[in-house]
Formats: sequence, C-alpha cells, structure tokens
Amino acid sequence: MCNILIIGAAGLNGRATLTSLYNKSDLSDHIIAAVRSEEKAQQLKADYPELETRVMDIEDPSTLNQSFEGVDKVFYITGNIEQREEHAKAVIDAAVNSSSVKDFLFYSVFGAEYEAILFGRQFRYGEKYLENTNLNWTHLRTIFFQENLFGWAEGIKQGALYLGTGEGKFAPLLVKDVGEMAANILTSQGHAHKAYNITGPELLSGADIASTFTDVLGKDIAFVSPDNATTLDSLLNTGWSLWQAEGMVELLNLFAANQAAMVSPDGEALLGRPLTTLKEFVESNKVAFA
Repeated sequence: MCNILIIGAAGLNGRATLTSLYNKSDLSDHIIAAVRSEEKAQQLKADYPELETRVMDIEDPSTLNQSFEGVDKVFYITGNIEQREEHAKAVIDAAVNSSSVKDFLFYSVFGAEYEAILFGRQFRYGEKYLENTNLNWTHLRTIFFQENLFGWAEGIKQGALYLGTGEGKFAPLLVKDVGEMAANILTSQGHAHKAYNITGPELLSGADIASTFTDVLGKDIAFVSPDNATTLDSLLNTGWSLWQAEGMVELLNLFAANQAAMVSPDGEALLGRPLTTLKEFVESNKVAFA
C-alpha cells in the first residue's frame, strides 16, 4: 500500500482524480488531499468520506513540510496563480527533503517543452526543476479542456461561439479523462521519467466546435474569431487577471497558427479506452449551453 498525496485536490482536476481513484474496485492505496483551508477540507470530506485531508500553505514551510509526512507518491496540480514557478519549486523541495517520497507526478501543459508561451514557460520551469532531483518524475501535459467552453456559454446561448482561434485546429480534452489517467499512473508502475502529451481525440477548428454545438443544441451557432484586443477585453471583463488573460490570448494564437494541431496517442494508452469526444461532452452538458 502507498500513501498518495494530491496537492490541489479541491479543483476540477483534483476532484476528477479522487473520483477515479475511489472508483477503482481494487484500490489499496491510502489517499491524502492537501488543500488550502479547513473549509475546503470539509467540503472534500463530504464527497469522499474515506479521504484524509491536510491543510497546506505552500508559502508556509511548516505546513508544507508536515503535509509530506509518510507520503510515497505525490500528484501536484498547481493553481491558477502567477507564481507557478515559485510554488513548484517549494513543493518539489519539500518532496525531496521528505524521507519517504519516491514518485512525483507533475501536472503540466501540452507543449511545455518548447517554452513558446507564458503557460508553457511557467510549467516547464517546474518540469526542469523536478527532472534535476532524485525523484521518479512523470509529467502529465494536458491541452485546452472541453470544460473551458463553459466560459463561452453565454455567447453560445445567444447563437455564437466567440473563440479567437481563426482557422487553426486543436484537440480539446475532457478533465474527467485526465483524472482517470492520473489515477492510473498513480496506481501502477512503469511511468518514471516519462512525459505524457495528452490531447483530446479529434482535431477541431473553431468552426468545427460551433458546428458540434449546432448539431447537439439543434440551433445555429455561428463561429466568430475575435481579434486579440477584443478577446483580452472580454476575459478581463469576466474577471480574469491580466497575466492570465494575456496567457490565454497567447494560447489561442498558438492554436490559430496550428502549432498544436495533433492528436497524441498517449491519453488513450493511459486510459485503455477511447477518449471522450466534444460531442459527448456537449450532449452531457446540454442544459448549460441551451
């Protein structure tokens, strides 16, 4: 039996991983969730009664180091923060300094190795720092999530998908699938010193995505690709911080230039089943877009 620590367990990826772990009929590992507050700990315990929780402040060395006591494996999911590099360093240092951690699964982003955009550089810093330790590292690099489209729901309800990807194609991915991949990695062997590049199952342009919504919702959804300034203003007006909004614009431009136009086999190999299509996602969440 291993003690598995999930850092960032209260977010979408963390919950997806917890659900997949507890869905395993042969799970023998002990799961520990590190969260930022006792309130979040109690929220998780309500959904996962068997879960052990530990309150961790990454910027407080005392709570950080205590959270690693007795831990064998770590899955680190960084938050949506500008200080991703500093937090990754602190977490990795604590894992190295513990007497028990051997395996470290690092949540990252597709294309991080190229360091071409802000998000890539942020995550690649953590990857490189981890690679220079004595831990058995594994990188789980994910792409734009299908769930991100909830952020575009109001426009879709009004008949248009405003997504600044031009004619470029990319392969949106379901968070639930990522959680299952992470759970499979954490409960099996053979993943040390590997970087998994995870995409969705199909290359889609913005027009293809709009067409999928048209088919499922039964009403015309137009595709509109705004310019960078319009996209930035829209994100800022919906509450995004400037650094994150600028990072998203960079990512959308990368998609527009077809620099992520590939379907990786890694996800299906880790799942042992086909990945979830965008159509399946929209059908499952039809009420949110109708």
